[in-house]
Amino acid sequence: MMRLEKGNQRDWQGFTRILEVLSFLDEIEDRSPDDIRDAVQKFCELPPNPGQTMSMEEVVFWAGFASGMEFWRHAEEDAVDPNTAEKMLIFSSIFAHSMKNAIVDLALGDIESENQKPWAKLSRVA
Repeated sequence: MMRLEKGNQRDWQGFTRILEVLSFLDEIEDRSPDDIRDAVQKFCELPPNPGQTMSMEEVVFWAGFASGMEFWRHAEEDAVDPNTAEKMLIFSSIFAHSMKNAIVDLALGDIESENQKPWAKLSRVA
């Protein structure tokens, strides 16, 4: 499983959006075409100042997503053989699962570290 290093005061906004997209893809077969259209519209809206508000994690995720879509297009056009396309699909599924677990581990690690330092909460309040 992929492990992400956690830093101080992590911005969870980017990871939240990544989990939203990954969860959406897991459930896409159960959604109506209108739900899919609305979700994609929401995902593709850029924040007001993307250069300053999008995290590096989000940028890397969307670059990977775009690359996957491009690879899929080539597979559909038979520019990539079916065995290679299947290998890429399996790899991307494993990677998506690992990404979800890593984000959850990071979140739980942050919660755990906050619970181990009760004085940190008091200093913020004061």
